[in-house]
Amino acid sequence: MGCGVSSAHQFLAYSIEKPDPQENNQGQTNVRRNVKFKDEFLMIPQPGITTLQEMVKNSVAKYGNQPCLGKYEGDNFKFMSYNQVNEEAMHLGSGMSNLSLVKEVQEYQHYKLKLVGVFSKNRREWMILDWANMLYGYTMVPFYDTLGPESIPFILDQTNIETMFISGEATKSLLQCKEKYKLKNLVLLDSISDQQISDLKNKGYQLFKYEDVVENGKKSVVQLTQVLPASIFTLCYTSGTTGNPKGAMLSHDNLISAIASTQQTDAGINSNDVHISYLPLPHVMERLIILTMLFTGASIGFYRGDPNLLKEDIQKLRPTIFASVPRLYNKFYDGIKAKINEVTGFKKSFAERAIRVKLENLRSDAKYTSGLYDKAFQGVRDLFGGRCRLMVTGSAPIQQEVIDFLKIAACCPILEGYGQTESTALSFSTAAWDPKSAHLGGPAANTEFKLVDVPDMNYTSLDVIDGVKTPRGEICLRGPGVFKGYYKDPEKTAEAIDAAGWLHTGDIGLITEKGGVKIIDRKKNIFKLQQGEYIAPEKIEAIYNRVQGVAETFIYGDSLKSQIVAIIVPQKEFVEKYAAEKQIQGDFEQLCKNKDIINLFLKNINEYGRANKLNSLEIAKLIYLEPQSLQTFGCLTSTLKLQRHHAKQVFASQIEQLYKNQA
Repeated sequence: MGCGVSSAHQFLAYSIEKPDPQENNQGQTNVRRNVKFKDEFLMIPQPGITTLQEMVKNSVAKYGNQPCLGKYEGDNFKFMSYNQVNEEAMHLGSGMSNLSLVKEVQEYQHYKLKLVGVFSKNRREWMILDWANMLYGYTMVPFYDTLGPESIPFILDQTNIETMFISGEATKSLLQCKEKYKLKNLVLLDSISDQQISDLKNKGYQLFKYEDVVENGKKSVVQLTQVLPASIFTLCYTSGTTGNPKGAMLSHDNLISAIASTQQTDAGINSNDVHISYLPLPHVMERLIILTMLFTGASIGFYRGDPNLLKEDIQKLRPTIFASVPRLYNKFYDGIKAKINEVTGFKKSFAERAIRVKLENLRSDAKYTSGLYDKAFQGVRDLFGGRCRLMVTGSAPIQQEVIDFLKIAACCPILEGYGQTESTALSFSTAAWDPKSAHLGGPAANTEFKLVDVPDMNYTSLDVIDGVKTPRGEICLRGPGVFKGYYKDPEKTAEAIDAAGWLHTGDIGLITEKGGVKIIDRKKNIFKLQQGEYIAPEKIEAIYNRVQGVAETFIYGDSLKSQIVAIIVPQKEFVEKYAAEKQIQGDFEQLCKNKDIINLFLKNINEYGRANKLNSLEIAKLIYLEPQSLQTFGCLTSTLKLQRHHAKQVFASQIEQLYKNQA
């Protein structure tokens, strides 16, 4: 991937109309597809690879002695080769079979599944288990390491899994659960205390060590199982922003088409690439990135499981590809900007000129590097290990000012991707040639899309903005990446996928001039105020989170009230600095209750909100400053998305008090 693009690229397009004669276009746009794959979907990455089992066999044959999976040992990362990983995966899968740890569960629809659970942070053993499942046709049920004692029993009950691979840390969460259902075998990935062993045995669990299962399989290797493209590879339980998690059934051909499509983006992953795995592996975005790395013979290093050590892990591994989510990129952005603001004199004027010139070059010609001005950002490049050639962002929309700044500071493209668990992570991607940011780009090679009118929210396919036809509506997807349905939940499946096979995402988008898509709203997370006006909290939160001094936001509205309420987590340094300047006394908690500081946030929200075209109902006049992160209260999912139903319960008394004070 080059550093910049020629001006000829300004004529490139992201999608092309592919009208479907069976589609009634009333109330929706024409169907659109990837420009390069307008006539047929891309199903496989190369001939002969139709399942993940065929994929890993191919990778072992091509890249056998190259480094595959690494973990931090001593003072650096140590890697197992593709051959070594494959051998351990065969022994692990054989041991699971020999010890009868995985049994076929009762048939669901036409699927007969051999389910196995895994409950751990990202680690090498996690992926070796995933590899073993590819070889032996087992279906993985990953548990987010942040799941609480309510969600765990729900998944155990729905899946009837009998065996779970589990880290020492996760056993604590398991012990808090009242019900164990059919779960009886725990394969321990770590050593645990005698007390924990005793507690687990008292609850009726049979314990195995990971090493012992591998050793058992080594003595008697089992023949590989035939895996079909339609075989279910994983039940990917959504972390649940509302209610109980749902188990999305993803098949081998779902993942294979997504891998093929990833390789058609500007990511260009190859055998020289190195990736650091720290985003939760149960999330399909991280899973897809790793599987694509395995297809190409690249190397994956797993962080040590401690966010505080991630910076050091990055420095040691020196990844060439870095993937993250907007919430974390925002923290990088704030930290880097704060350091630049501390610089004085010539260095400051050079940094300011570097930012201005590089932003101009980025926004006109999609240029990411500049011989002279890159020097101003050497510290940023070092922050990501010094050899990062590509970054990826997904999971939620990102602000243009954040992504543009990070592109010029990291001196490399940042591709924006969009997909859901239900569409196997990749449905849209931006391109390196595009100077514009903060949109989704065009459809993946395995995807077609259309926008469907949402009259209640005044979004239609006939919309005109500033004199230009700009179709808007709910993004609907179709193609080989769309999942097979929710496990044992035909009702929710029917809500998600209509009779014509369209996945309804719940996201509101508009079609850009180059045939890409930009998310502008969310259909599901809207509420009405007393006046009958619809409020889209996610859009407002994204803007508030860029307000000076704001770290996190939760917006709530009551249909019986005329105003929204904002729970704001302020940046501690910002508050303490302002308090010192104004000689306001107190610790951080006391400062968050100070009227002058609350008024400062109201003023900042008002000014920034109006500058970003929020209307008067979207600018909060009732705010509560919460000194602790929303994550502390369990209000965020593992992918750092807000769980509104939970946040509403956590802050019920504060919300009630704010509305009372208004009265």
